[in-house]
Amino acid sequence: MSHQEKYNRKLLLTLLLLVVITLVYALYSNRERSVVDVTLFKPADITAINEVTLERGQEKTTLNFDGVRWNVNGELADRNLIDVLFATLQQAQPVRPVAKAMRDSLSRVLTASAVNVSLRSDGQTQLQFLAGGNTRKSEAYFKRAGDDAVYVMVIPGYRVYVSGIFELDKSGWKDRHVYQLNWRNFQSMEATFPESPKDDFRVSFIDNYFSIENMTAVDTTKLNDYLDAVSLLTVDEYLEDNEAHEKLINTPPQVTITAFDIGGRSYSLALYQTGPAAGKNYGLINQAQLAYFDRKKLEGIIKTRSSFALSR
Repeated sequence: MSHQEKYNRKLLLTLLLLVVITLVYALYSNRERSVVDVTLFKPADITAINEVTLERGQEKTTLNFDGVRWNVNGELADRNLIDVLFATLQQAQPVRPVAKAMRDSLSRVLTASAVNVSLRSDGQTQLQFLAGGNTRKSEAYFKRAGDDAVYVMVIPGYRVYVSGIFELDKSGWKDRHVYQLNWRNFQSMEATFPESPKDDFRVSFIDNYFSIENMTAVDTTKLNDYLDAVSLLTVDEYLEDNEAHEKLINTPPQVTITAFDIGGRSYSLALYQTGPAAGKNYGLINQAQLAYFDRKKLEGIIKTRSSFALSR
């Protein structure tokens, strides 16, 4: 047998071996995927879920539906995020279990640092699992309570980090509208400028339309634009910073805008000229919740009494 024939024979054997390895791997992979139940992390009736708890360490966030709206720890929740949550629960699927060699270590990591998700219907737990991921947030892992297996989770057709929605903290779930106003119950609104009282004004419902008290010539178009801007104002981000909060409580704000409803409830926002970064302003909502706002967003909000004078 010539050298060339030996070489060709060796090459053929190598190719046959590669084909066999490829077929075995394909058969094994298909078998592994085929045993994954894609409904493993779906509640039997997702429409019946009216409470979701998210626990990690000492932090617990409770989302619940009160028959009218979704709340987070007793405050109004962001409806768009609730929709994202349920879309995730509906569409997320386990694509494969993690390799056995990684299972124990990942299980320990999830137990220590992942979010414990509980889905309830009228107080009864329908499904409970851990949701977490790798440090780069590029791969999500779920693990059912009482099951040793850990699964890689995806939403088919999308490249998203599935566990991200579950990892939001309480403030991340809150509705970002500052003024939860029902205009049918609106009574009045006042803006006060501690450093310049002459700029103060009060808006009331007078003779079936909004006007500024003790001001005879009011530009109603500017006033209506202002009220729209106030009603639509949203927070850029809620903050948990006790030091900044205490400092602002003892600092005169640039302006405080307070709305009152016919039930006597008030909703206030104190705005400051400082902020956590350039182009951002601090705000205190009801003197309790610290937040910041993009400065451009406040241009339609920080108005003085003279801003509404009718041009002659």
